[in-house]
Amino acid sequence: MSRKNDQKGKSMNFVTIKSSYIKSRDATVIHPSFSVSKQVDNLLCKGKSFYAIWDNKNNKWSTNEYDVIDYVDRLIDEKFAEICNTTTSKIEKDYLRDFDNGRWEKYKKYCQLSPPSTIQLDSDITFLNQKTRKEDYRSKTLPYDLKEGNAPGYEQIISTLYDPEERQKIEWAIGSVISGDSKKIQKFLVFYGEAGTGKSTILNIIQTLFDGYCGTFNAKDLATPSKSFATAAFQKNPLVMIQHDGDLSRIEDNTLLNSIIAHEEISISEKYKAEYPMRVNSMLFMGTNRPVKITDAKSGI
Repeated sequence: MSRKNDQKGKSMNFVTIKSSYIKSRDATVIHPSFSVSKQVDNLLCKGKSFYAIWDNKNNKWSTNEYDVIDYVDRLIDEKFAEICNTTTSKIEKDYLRDFDNGRWEKYKKYCQLSPPSTIQLDSDITFLNQKTRKEDYRSKTLPYDLKEGNAPGYEQIISTLYDPEERQKIEWAIGSVISGDSKKIQKFLVFYGEAGTGKSTILNIIQTLFDGYCGTFNAKDLATPSKSFATAAFQKNPLVMIQHDGDLSRIEDNTLLNSIIAHEEISISEKYKAEYPMRVNSMLFMGTNRPVKITDAKSGI
């Protein structure tokens, strides 16, 4: 197979659209060529796979890998239209979405071999009225503005379920997430009580308040060394992690749990992905019917 590259390919930071004559196909083929460079700043890879792409149209980062396909294939169509005006030769397009042409496989290999990004998306809350830049690394926005107002429904619920001192602790924790201080606060909130005492009610409110910034975890798995994929729940590093019905009535090994609460760097282990380090931003909230019991008096929890 012989090919002659058009070095005037259209550079798009992480990808260049090139036209190459391929003798075996007797055609000029328009195809993507992926760049390995420190200058690449609109595609992020982590754990030897895709992490995010900059969406210039919507002015935010996207974690949907199908957006890579749409972006690259749109550039291929633009290049095709450009070349069609200058030649009558046979022209073919190797779309990224067409698995049979091998371009998708090359892209996946590119992600696998790319240096892992240390960038963490959405490390702060973004409100509806908030303007962001590419350098802010935001991929999501809450569906409401941050402003003063009355919340009579919430007021009735919180004042019914909790006395003023406990309410202050809960609202302090919520406020720390909004301000960004939760990433530095080394505390783990446990809502302990019998069934029907309102634990899930307040956790549901927190979950709704931070929609898109929440994840779920299993506290018992984090305290069980044999659960090798327990940290996979933190792969997106949400600012809030919730477990409605947890069980820490017997903690044998709290090392990992301590590291997460302290926002230290831990290893994220996902199935079928390479392990990678990440500093955890999450604040943990757990509801339980059983009191927390720690076997190690020096556990730090």
